[in-house]
Amino acid sequence: MMAAAREADKIAVSDLSDLIAGANENLGVEFKAWMDTGEAEHRAKLARHIAALANHGGGYLVFGVDDKTRKPLGATDLPSSSFGQDALSSIVKKYLDPRLQLLVQGAEFEGVTYPVVVVPSHGSRPVVAIADGPQGANGRLTGISQGTVYIRAAGPESVPIRSADDWNALLERCLSYRVDLLGKILRQSLGGRLQPDVHMVELLVAAVSETAADFTAQTRVLAGRVEPKYQQRVLEAGDSFSAMGYALVDADGDPINIENPRALNERVSVAMHRYAYYGWGSFLPLTVPERAPQVRMSTLAGKETTYLEGMRVENTALISSAFDYWRIYECGIAVSVESFRDNWSREGQPPPPKHLTPLWTLVAIHSLLAHARLMGQELPGVAQVIVRMDWRGLADRVLMWDSFRMVASSKLADDRFARTTTLQWTDLRDDYFGALRRVALPFLSVFATHGWFQPESWLTPEAVQNEFKRLEVSTMRLFEE
Repeated sequence: MMAAAREADKIAVSDLSDLIAGANENLGVEFKAWMDTGEAEHRAKLARHIAALANHGGGYLVFGVDDKTRKPLGATDLPSSSFGQDALSSIVKKYLDPRLQLLVQGAEFEGVTYPVVVVPSHGSRPVVAIADGPQGANGRLTGISQGTVYIRAAGPESVPIRSADDWNALLERCLSYRVDLLGKILRQSLGGRLQPDVHMVELLVAAVSETAADFTAQTRVLAGRVEPKYQQRVLEAGDSFSAMGYALVDADGDPINIENPRALNERVSVAMHRYAYYGWGSFLPLTVPERAPQVRMSTLAGKETTYLEGMRVENTALISSAFDYWRIYECGIAVSVESFRDNWSREGQPPPPKHLTPLWTLVAIHSLLAHARLMGQELPGVAQVIVRMDWRGLADRVLMWDSFRMVASSKLADDRFARTTTLQWTDLRDDYFGALRRVALPFLSVFATHGWFQPESWLTPEAVQNEFKRLEVSTMRLFEE
């Protein structure tokens, strides 16, 4: 199982390396040459870029790459601590408010590790400079100016905000964080709980089923392209998977429309790197052309719709521990399909017994709910989150802690488990573990053995965190309540 996690981490490193090797730089990425982050002038300039990326909705700051040629500069003699969590956090502490929780990761490229700083989005208010940078030789301030709000602009560059349109885009995102609190107060004053709209449930079920069918079809195409020794693994992935989706619904039971799924998912992906990332992650927007997100059309429940898709399986030549594919529909629905990582075994070793583990089961459910929570924070007016789980290829599987230790010995008779659960938005936001427990318990309970495995008593926040710790990362964790 840990080998599978390490294999996934290699894939993610390849993706992060694309930020370094790519020819284009978008507004969400800032490249910087190697620099001494202890120098006052450099610290002030970095603070400006961090503030602008946060006010852009989040992004990445990559060290060791020439910002003009976009070429990696190779190894540096500077100590790794210059680009560590403490060094970057001290810059935020001195220059910016509200303080941001940065995440520093390493991306391998041609044998060199390049620091990639993941900058989260601003919250209910913009990030503002609270101190001036040092004075330059000409007596002018360098890097950053107290009281200034910085944003990303074409170039790309980090500049003071000036136009009304720029203010409008920034303030709309800030207000979306605050509207949730007002909605909660109004719903509490009116009393009662909203019931899910039948049409939205049907729409979500159709989206999950269509995405799952497309995933299976893609694995069939891929199986015809790979070496014969991999064909059975690919075909099995197309039959054994979890298809999981959610729909964001307003107080009237109507879908929350997503005007720009690509931009929104890129912002949410930054936050996913803090809560639901194990070297890989759900709804990950790769930038390599053959697997980068693309917009497509579909007929969903008899109605034409547009969606953004990512990780198209048939376009990969990489045989990994699992395959995944996702869609984000403009009608407020997101679906992720992933084959079972528990099927993975090292080449040349006998395959493990047919099983699932609590770890990867919880990772799949948590990843979906984390994405729903982060998306909901970006979109005003969310009242409910309808969740659909559709597990396939379950027949004869048991529940095991790993390939050797049994949790529940009863083999499943049914090959499929499907369930729809409706969560109030305030529950997902304010009682995250309670929402996770509501979604996970019905599935874990199908493995329950009398007097042995009882998920009602086993499934606690501490147990979930302990399972996540087995991944040996700090970026797979429950939300703080």
